[in-house]
Amino acid sequence: AFLVYYGPAFLQVIGNDDPAARLAMLAEIYRCARALWPASVAKVDVNITIRIDIIKTLSVAAIQDATAFGDSWVLLRHNDREAFVERSSKKKINRMIAASEKFQVVDLSCLDPYLGSQCS
Repeated sequence: AFLVYYGPAFLQVIGNDDPAARLAMLAEIYRCARALWPASVAKVDVNITIRIDIIKTLSVAAIQDATAFGDSWVLLRHNDREAFVERSSKKKINRMIAASEKFQVVDLSCLDPYLGSQCS
């Protein structure tokens, strides 16, 4: 089971954001978590904590602005039971690849409902 730590706080700080966009972001984070921890009958009783501290109070626009500066959002696996959403430069991503760290790039750039783009 996944626990998205600060998930409720992320949804409560909607402000001017489209609630559907914030829910779509959470869905993408869950998708990344599942890629890092594939479903397994043997691990049905294992709980994984996904920390979203860094984005919990950011607006959709602020989260998407990271890509305008060449950065990406990643879900970085820190240990067998925990991962964090982090803002990452291309250099940092290359270092993570070289170090064989387990991570997923979080595709948040396609979630702005005002742009009409679609996630794949």
